[in-house]
Amino acid sequence: MRRALLLLVVLAAFVAGCENKYKDPDPVAMGYDYYPLEVGQYRVYDVKETLYFSETPSERNYQLRERIDTSFQDQTGKLVYKIVRSIRSNATVEWLDDSVMTVTRHEQKVVLTRDNTRYIKLVFPVKNGLEFVGDLYNTWQVTDGKTRDNKEVYTYENVGLSYEVAGESYPSTATVIQKFLTNSTRLDDRYEVYAEGIGLVHRVSDRLNYENCASGVGCVDGFKIISGHEREEILIEHGKL
Repeated sequence: MRRALLLLVVLAAFVAGCENKYKDPDPVAMGYDYYPLEVGQYRVYDVKETLYFSETPSERNYQLRERIDTSFQDQTGKLVYKIVRSIRSNATVEWLDDSVMTVTRHEQKVVLTRDNTRYIKLVFPVKNGLEFVGDLYNTWQVTDGKTRDNKEVYTYENVGLSYEVAGESYPSTATVIQKFLTNSTRLDDRYEVYAEGIGLVHRVSDRLNYENCASGVGCVDGFKIISGHEREEILIEHGKL
């Protein structure tokens, strides 16, 4: 009888241990809400782009909408979300569909696929100082900045802090530093800010090449931009259709 009771106690402890080991992760603690995914959700951004390829930069301002159109299961059973990107020159004209991308949120990462290339947008848990290789799945090789095996290393900063952009304040955000490099011939400044319960609210992608100059158009403090681009996206509207 004692042996049977002991066996039951051991079995119960084993089952309890298995339940604790394999229970679902806490969404709040993991930070899943920094990248919410639900069919019908949309976000609209004001986009400003400047392209440098001559002495006269080319500027373009427009609006971009990302809308979660549908979801489906892939071959592994993971839920995949189809996101339709649309553009318009301003709020007075109709949206024009521009491209499609997909997003899958795994327990430990968010993977976005665009133009047949996968990018790791976030990893979990979201916490300050955590590093991850954002371009792990593509073929690009880099040799400068923060790298790992010639791939770019992204870093979380300011997790849980408020963030303000274009007059809007978001109480809990996480910033992903994708790259920051600056010297006399090059600037590479890229980061994304995600707000809890909303998703991406601000994206900056500036890549510029400089050369020395003494004077002339575009010459500032002895340098001028000879090529590259500046791009900024600021959230102006979000909701669910």
